[in-house]
Amino acid sequence: MIDRLVRQLPSAVLPRRLYPLVSVLIGAATLALSLTSWTTEPPLRLALFYLSVAVTYALMPMTRRGDVPLVAAWVILLSELSPCALGRLLSPANVLIDTLGVAMAVAPIYIARLRQVRQGDLGATQRRAMKRRAADTPREPDPGLADLVSS
Repeated sequence: MIDRLVRQLPSAVLPRRLYPLVSVLIGAATLALSLTSWTTEPPLRLALFYLSVAVTYALMPMTRRGDVPLVAAWVILLSELSPCALGRLLSPANVLIDTLGVAMAVAPIYIARLRQVRQGDLGATQRRAMKRRAADTPREPDPGLADLVSS
């Protein structure tokens, strides 16, 4: 059963060309919902930001780890500054709740990467080092080219 689910996963993610559009839609929906009276209760507000980040990571697995929380921080900022235009004050409690919702969704990703690093899995660093070594290795000239040059 799990094998079938894993095989279906690639079809469940979005093509990369749709990432910008979907991220704007998720951000705008999160911002709009955070400004409604529906999210005045702290647990609902926490769930809103948690789910928006979790859905973003699920739909767009090829994004860098830090990009999603960075955009989420801007959404949090806008959700707190928008009411200021209407004369309402900032709510530090809402900022904390929003940030906790994002942190709850992001923490497992960073914990998994920390575990990889602690186990010695430095994939990107090792790939870059191999590319550097390959670029620094002198190559033998192509014999066909040498014949052309000497003629």
